Amino acid sequence: MSDFAAIPIQDSHRLVNAGNVILVSVQLQERRTVTTVAWHMPVSNQPKLLSCALANKRYSLELIKEAKCFCINIPEFKLLDAVVFCGTYSGRKVDKCKEANLTAMPCSSIHGFFIDECVAHIECELYSMIEAGDHTIVVGTVTGAKAQKHLFTPDGVIDINKVQLIHHLGGTHFGILKSQE
Repeated sequence: MSDFAAIPIQDSHRLVNAGNVILVSVQLQERRTVTTVAWHMPVSNQPKLLSCALANKRYSLELIKEAKCFCINIPEFKLLDAVVFCGTYSGRKVDKCKEANLTAMPCSSIHGFFIDECVAHIECELYSMIEAGDHTIVVGTVTGAKAQKHLFTPDGVIDINKVQLIHHLGGTHFGILKSQE
């Protein structure tokens, strides 16, 4: 018989959410911000839709509602300090790009910016928003995507021997994937 221990309900999501962390960037005229997101997933192939859950109090959510677009940025482990910073402080009070030493570059298919230090980015137009308790699920239609050339293996899989994406394990705990070679 297996030996199980009860997990507090408030921590139960950590059993299914150990995916890579993203940075969501958004710009509305002169206002811009970037925030760290651990809760995200693809939701449709046709059309290509991606989603992320943002806390209702987030400045980035406020800007996305008005801008109607956003960019998903894929950071690697060497950006962990910047990722933690962007998830800790509000863009209402600080310029996160400046304070975290991140370079904002103009997107090609939306009015917004991507983070140049990230290994990939996905540009999205707002498709829908779904209120879900203390978060809002933001769904975006992919309008463009770019990745560093070395990021994928020949068969189209992220090469974890060449890039270490950040995986959020809960709280202040992070990890990376390890190859089974």
